[in-house]
Amino acid sequence: MDIVITSLGMVSSVGRGVVATCAAIRAGIACAQPLTYFEVLDEASQEMEFITGHPVRGLTEGFTIIGRWLRLARACVSDLLHQGALPDATHASFWRLTGLLVVTPYLNDDRFGGDAGDAPASKELVQLAYLQPLLEALRLPIEERNVDVLCQGPAGAIHSIHEARRWMETRGLERVLVIAADSYCDPLTLEWLAWYRRLKTPENPCGLMPGEAAAGFLLESSASARRRQPSMCFGIAGSAVRFEQSHFFSQKPNAGVALTEALDEALLGAELKVPFAGSIVSDLNGENWRANEWGYARLRMERRLADRFHQVLPALSLGDTGAASGAGGVCVAARALARGYSRGEHILVVSSSERGHVGAMCLTMKG
Repeated sequence: MDIVITSLGMVSSVGRGVVATCAAIRAGIACAQPLTYFEVLDEASQEMEFITGHPVRGLTEGFTIIGRWLRLARACVSDLLHQGALPDATHASFWRLTGLLVVTPYLNDDRFGGDAGDAPASKELVQLAYLQPLLEALRLPIEERNVDVLCQGPAGAIHSIHEARRWMETRGLERVLVIAADSYCDPLTLEWLAWYRRLKTPENPCGLMPGEAAAGFLLESSASARRRQPSMCFGIAGSAVRFEQSHFFSQKPNAGVALTEALDEALLGAELKVPFAGSIVSDLNGENWRANEWGYARLRMERRLADRFHQVLPALSLGDTGAASGAGGVCVAARALARGYSRGEHILVVSSSERGHVGAMCLTMKG
């Protein structure tokens, strides 16, 4: 089934909507500031220093973990409904044919007090604590049987495309709303990141700067989009997902095998002229493991990628936004196409999760 993207939404530290956020990223704007509630030791000076991060000021203060996700997700959905001029909750027939996929971080993580591992964790807790309150807050008449969570981290956004296609084919849905929200700025998550030495500090310059955001998009069947004639329409020329066995927590060298396979399949599906010399939106964040994975994938794709393709790094403006970064990359890519500043008619998005899920997709304008 051919599916397209017909609306976008986003909230971040540099914008309360997808238009403002993507314009700020293009302009290189960042609003980093000290997180005065979290300190680390500078071993050289033996003084405590604040971590620098990218919080969404005025929206998430006073909340932690799921509270932040809810605040961010609600703002994101509000923007998405506005951008796509979507009907409100009174149009029950529209929302009855709409599903909802919510992308979250991995639940089987000591970040949330669980036992870290690769085995899938139960979704019951996150459904009760996050999904149900989110549905109640959104007040959209989406049937509960057409709602689920994807606990796959950043790459969950690209995985959602394949899940949404399956839902449309098997459940008779016409569209699926995908929402991803996460925060690396709450104190408990910062402790988790510091424990694994992932934060950028004076002693660890190859670390990430914590951020927070929510991003989303509406996936719709081409047939439904033709009937509705939405104001925006982006085609998914190719997409692929894989699982990397040598991920960050495996403590094995990541040679970019899975990411290479995903990129190769996405390019083949899009039937693009090679080597690809357009724009690539990547979730590189300053950490060595991501740089190594991408570097090896780049070498393996030597004949498929041009020497001087254009790379877009949203983390330079937003910091690492965790599970929201993949969906954020999709929004950045779509806006680049809409505004005409992508290099070429197609744009690639790549995303990797720290526990192995990776994905790549190719977007293009439709109509």
